[in-house]
Parts: sequence; C-alpha cells; structure tokens
Amino acid sequence: MIHIQRFIERLQGSDARGVRDFSMSMSDAKNLHADITRLLLQYQELQQQTQSRDEVIEVQIQGGGFR
Repeated sequence: MIHIQRFIERLQGSDARGVRDFSMSMSDAKNLHADITRLLLQYQELQQQTQSRDEVIEVQIQGGGFR
C-alpha cells in the first residue's frame, strides 16, 4: 500500500504549502488505483470470512430409546 502512503504524503505536503491545485501523473494514478483495488478486495475477503464465522450451526443428536 506504498502508493496510498505516497499519495497521502504528497497531499499533506501540498496542503501545508498552501497549494490550491493538486495533480499527479497517470502512472502514479494507476498505482494508487491498484493499491485501492487491492485494499478493497482484502476488505471484501475479510468481510466474507467474518460473515461465515457468525453463522449459527445447529446440531441435533438423538440417542434413540435405551433398553
């Protein structure tokens, strides 16, 4: 997620200098997009794992009649 971190640092630096407009190269934008997509896919996977753990499984055991 290095590209997300770089984006945040660049944005903060520009803001600190009072820059009104911010732009980035297409290469940087594609790298940022890839990091965000990876992050969203990981989030979705974790969400699915969490949902499957929250399921209630009911087990009924019948011993039948003892004689």
